[in-house]
Amino acid sequence: MAQLAVVGAGYVGLVTAACLAELGHSVTCIEVDEQKLTRLRAGDLPIHEPGLAELVSKHQLDGCLRFTGDYAQISDNDSVFIAVPTPSRENGSADTSYVLQAVDSLIPYAKRGLLIVIKSTVPVGTADDVALMAPVMEAGVEVVSNPEFLRQGTAVYDFLQPDRVVIGASSLQAAVDITQLYASLDAPIVAVDRRSAELAKYTANALLATRISFMNEISHIATTLDANVDDVARIVGLDRRIGPAFLRAGLGWGGSCFPKDLLALSSVAANNGCDTPILQAVYRTNELQRERAARFLLDAVQAIQDPVVAILGLAFKPNTDDVRGSPALGVAQLLRRHGVTVRAHDPFALVNASLVLPEVDYRTDPYLALEGADALLLATEWEEYYDLDWILVRESMRGKTVLDGRNVLNGGLLAELGFRYWSFGRGNHHNGNGSTPHENDIALPPIGGATQANANGAKPHQDAIAQPPALSGADVE
Repeated sequence: MAQLAVVGAGYVGLVTAACLAELGHSVTCIEVDEQKLTRLRAGDLPIHEPGLAELVSKHQLDGCLRFTGDYAQISDNDSVFIAVPTPSRENGSADTSYVLQAVDSLIPYAKRGLLIVIKSTVPVGTADDVALMAPVMEAGVEVVSNPEFLRQGTAVYDFLQPDRVVIGASSLQAAVDITQLYASLDAPIVAVDRRSAELAKYTANALLATRISFMNEISHIATTLDANVDDVARIVGLDRRIGPAFLRAGLGWGGSCFPKDLLALSSVAANNGCDTPILQAVYRTNELQRERAARFLLDAVQAIQDPVVAILGLAFKPNTDDVRGSPALGVAQLLRRHGVTVRAHDPFALVNASLVLPEVDYRTDPYLALEGADALLLATEWEEYYDLDWILVRESMRGKTVLDGRNVLNGGLLAELGFRYWSFGRGNHHNGNGSTPHENDIALPPIGGATQANANGAKPHQDAIAQPPALSGADVE
């Protein structure tokens, strides 16, 4: 059992701390936010992540996981993991000030030979720069890069069942020491230099985002040529060189990682004289997807006085309450700029969404959000939305427009119920009445900003719904 500390109790830090305890280590999690610290000690987690609450509770009880705001508690530790935010600056570069603050705070209590392990996603060269800081060198501390590859909604699983563990170190002994912490995992461990480890993290996210943006661009070609993007994705995904993941068309990607990591990688490249036209196109294509959705909805309600659009789903993906980079909020903001009343529902993200975009009318029941609406946008594919009683929805809505932002509904069946159904790139094959959005009818300003359960007991009309295709990852981290 190693004595470890984790600095930061956000998504990455809290999952890392709980899972390292699950691997048999003694873990101290340092959180300087007093309000969050109080909640954690009481077992009240500040984030929604499946399986995490159970792990935290289990290891608080067995003494393997403790929460503190005192850096002095690391004095006997073998390794300290830094898992603090690295948000985007206005120019797109990553702000590493929280990482540097964490290093400054822990160094006075570091014993000689301590390993500082950087979990935060940081620009290439950050770990090298930290290792060259005078206090770090004087303390005899080694710095290691150990990037995370966690998806929100499945982060606990991803930590305990990883595809790989990446360790970037400048010495063999440091790499061996960190390798031993993960020895019980059944996964390949890749030891490289620190810069390669840091670049690998950015590259993975950039490549996944590229696949999604590329398929969204294909979806517009499919619409123009009356092809079906779902069939295209299935065929392409059967190619062993490509595979099926991250090929589903829809509203696009969001979250805390893809947007900022693309910007940060492009920024660090530019600072070193490298052009990144592909990365810039990937980012812009993702923004255009939200603008297209907003244009279609505005076109659908433009002749209506005091129009209302209902949005189902606010989290950037299912199984999380995180709305950072949420496509739903991006569309909502554009609709609000054009005077449209927006009502919205999400099983877990209402509070977080209201802090970002308070001018939306948030409802705790999806049927209340839909009542009297002129159009509906399905923005997050929460399972409970598959079980909506669509006959009841038809009767309660004022209008009949449905924009399926995740391509998961059966458009033909919804059209039979009287809806005007539209999705991305499925053309007349799945779009019921085959109506086509007039994307250029309404001029939009550039997008900006947004950079509970079914309670009425209605019988689900499940035949109107198709489960999502097995083309995972339209909006994952």
